[in-house]
Amino acid sequence: MINKIQNTERHQYHCASILKKTVLILFILSLTTFGWACTCNTIAKKVAKKITKNADYVLLGTAVENVHHSDSIEAVWDSEKVGINVKFKVEKVYKGSLQTEFVYINQFETDNCTQSFRFGEKYIIVGTLIEKFENLRPFSEAIYKKDEIFETVVSPPPPPIGGLSIRKMKCYNIEMELVDYWNKIAENEIVVYTNQCSSFHAESTYGKYFSK
Repeated sequence: MINKIQNTERHQYHCASILKKTVLILFILSLTTFGWACTCNTIAKKVAKKITKNADYVLLGTAVENVHHSDSIEAVWDSEKVGINVKFKVEKVYKGSLQTEFVYINQFETDNCTQSFRFGEKYIIVGTLIEKFENLRPFSEAIYKKDEIFETVVSPPPPPIGGLSIRKMKCYNIEMELVDYWNKIAENEIVVYTNQCSSFHAESTYGKYFSK
């Protein structure tokens, strides 16, 4: 009888944990979809050329699947046919040396300026290479075991596209397991950083600026 009760409690806890993660994902999805609290600078054609000069990559392609160390979280995102950190199928390279069909898009530490990629839709990605992720999140064993969200006081603004500073992405509010997971990806794959202000629908005005 006791074992039955314990099993029931574990099942309820597991379901509650999944529900909490699902609600969190859908909430984040709603924010990134509508772009609340993200302000991007206006881009003129001349400015687009300067940004392109600083970027490592300008790519045309489509997001095909989400990238996350948790299969359950990845499945929730995939079921919505949308993603933030994604595997990206490249159809055309406007800038950058690329010998692979796929790159991995990462948007850590972009705050409210994460781009939501709809599967099947074409995007122009203006981004820079990430070679390594550095975990700077304070660790608390108690908080980590409870699966609670823990953040530092303030994250610095995301680095601009291009430049040596982004070769190592500093992660202040990202789960340690997720940081380790992305470091393993970066060892063998091309990881590109971008955000809502530097990735555009291919047929949009800005998308056309960067595809010429």
